[in-house]
Amino acid sequence: MNLPFSRIAFRPIISTLLRQKYAMTMLLLQIALTLAVISNGLFIISQRLDILQRPSGIDEPNIFVLTSSGFTENFNPQTSMQADLAELRQMPNIINAVATYSFPFSGSGDWDELQTLAGSDQNTVPAASYKLDENGIDALGLSLLAGENFTASEVLWQTEDNKTFPSVAIITTSVATDLFNTTDWASVVGKTIYINDIHSVVVKGIVLQLQAPWDPVGQIENSIIYPRVVTRNSARYLIRAKLSMLQETTADVEQYLGMSNQQRMIRKVESIKTIRKQVYGPDIAAITILLVVITALSIISAMGIAGMASFNVIKRHKQIGIRRALGANKVDILSHFFVENIIQTTGGIFIGCIFALGLNVFLVAQYALPKLPLTYIFIGIFCLYLLGILATLKPALKAMNISPAEATRSQ
Repeated sequence: MNLPFSRIAFRPIISTLLRQKYAMTMLLLQIALTLAVISNGLFIISQRLDILQRPSGIDEPNIFVLTSSGFTENFNPQTSMQADLAELRQMPNIINAVATYSFPFSGSGDWDELQTLAGSDQNTVPAASYKLDENGIDALGLSLLAGENFTASEVLWQTEDNKTFPSVAIITTSVATDLFNTTDWASVVGKTIYINDIHSVVVKGIVLQLQAPWDPVGQIENSIIYPRVVTRNSARYLIRAKLSMLQETTADVEQYLGMSNQQRMIRKVESIKTIRKQVYGPDIAAITILLVVITALSIISAMGIAGMASFNVIKRHKQIGIRRALGANKVDILSHFFVENIIQTTGGIFIGCIFALGLNVFLVAQYALPKLPLTYIFIGIFCLYLLGILATLKPALKAMNISPAEATRSQ
């Protein structure tokens, strides 16, 4: 039994398509451009989604932050901070609280260069610097995998002018791996590391994850925590509420702090989830724009394919009827138009692969994006073949139902 495609004459089909030079050229370029945009667009979307979905290491759903700003001459930052934190930690709906100017998504903080050996000629590992007291690990909701937390006696309460450096620190697993090339976290505890080729500290503990306050390329998982609290007139409190108690706790804390000390004002009360949305707003916008562009180009390409197929059905109305009279069945006519579409799409895809790789070379050079994996080109190719078949389906079904008598009467 002969399959429908085995009775297709490919050479006449190709010859017919080549005679439609302008229409074919425009359609091929349309398909090529669509493939280039789909493959690179989906790759960029995938990267952005990875960024949006990566965990920060902290208990995001239950944490909020606020700023306490003193404005009188008699305002004592350290006394105010210690009194505030002591009271906040006693509130029934609060797990813990800490004063810190840096946290994931805050966009503020310092970076240090870490080394296992002193000397300017030694390899360094960059890490975001966090300053927390003994309650910081619990307030952020971090997972301590090895070693111990800070003790109250190790925490240094300092003004900005005080440069005394602590003797211990806690690092993330990412820093531990980069410095010591090991996943045996217990073996890292107790080792000495050097900070900015000036100070030395002993690793007291290892936490699973704590993202940097902002996103330097490839370094966001590198963080180091020092037992320090820097006192300023404007303090930033990070407060972790009990599960499902965030809104109620936020209102209670804002009311209490606003009334407890008339020498300061409470402002910038925000949840971590809100701050995260603000930070990743450009990424969400980029994903939305790319999806709109991909969808629009796909629709335009589908309309072009469907339009050309419909034009060919009208133009060959009599020829289709004659073929039916000579013995061609409906499946033969259907197969003919599908083969035409596959040939057109294949030509566009061949050009589109060149466009896609060229566009990626441009993006790599101009915006330091990674190279485009071939997987995304194959996804784009599959989408275009599917799009072409669906766009051709209605005109092909119309052609399939043309009867010999109808074609003869219409002439």
